[in-house]
Amino acid sequence: MDTLQPLAVSPAECARLLGISRPKVYDLINQGGFPSFKLGSRTLISVDGLREWISSRTEIEVKQ
Repeated sequence: MDTLQPLAVSPAECARLLGISRPKVYDLINQGGFPSFKLGSRTLISVDGLREWISSRTEIEVKQ
């Protein structure tokens, strides 16, 4: 049986997944270009967008 995977995660969960602090996640959100969105008063991070963001950051680092 397939289990549902989250489409979006909280900043705290994003921090855990990336191995960084929650304040650093908010810094990334405020810089722009980070795959976050508001749903009511909650800030969420798109899981697919996060994967793409990581991939694009990795490509930038590899090219340098």
